[in-house]
Amino acid sequence: MIENYYPSWLSQELINNRLPWQEGKNMSFGDFNEQYTLHDSYWIGIFYNIGYEQAITLAIDWDSVWLPDEIKKSITDGELYIFIRLTGVEQISTANYIDIGNISRIIVGCEFEKIEGKKFLAIDDVFGGQINILYKGEETFLALEKNRTILNI
Repeated sequence: MIENYYPSWLSQELINNRLPWQEGKNMSFGDFNEQYTLHDSYWIGIFYNIGYEQAITLAIDWDSVWLPDEIKKSITDGELYIFIRLTGVEQISTANYIDIGNISRIIVGCEFEKIEGKKFLAIDDVFGGQINILYKGEETFLALEKNRTILNI
């Protein structure tokens, strides 16, 4: 079952917004895409804390196959998650999402563009689904292993 797959801390820290963001790296999606990829990674979810702030957290089971060797060598647990915090979120939409059963969506890639002072992010999956996010704030990237070890990216 899916609820037994992820570590117990994951849902609590996402819901309570207690991920160690101070340990994350602030960089643009453009800079992230120059060094890393989300290709072949699995969606966990998008968490929008609309009750308290105009920010979202993208939670992704990060495929380490495509990571630079120096990061691969530092992974101790095998399971790696990347959390991406976007602030100043103005709009989130989905396209081509249909029920595919109990199958996790695999990310093909993402596109990032600045338009009239705002940022547009589109993340595509292998089933043709797309998440579109329009925001004007900052991006913070946080890589955590299943055992909660923080990876420097």
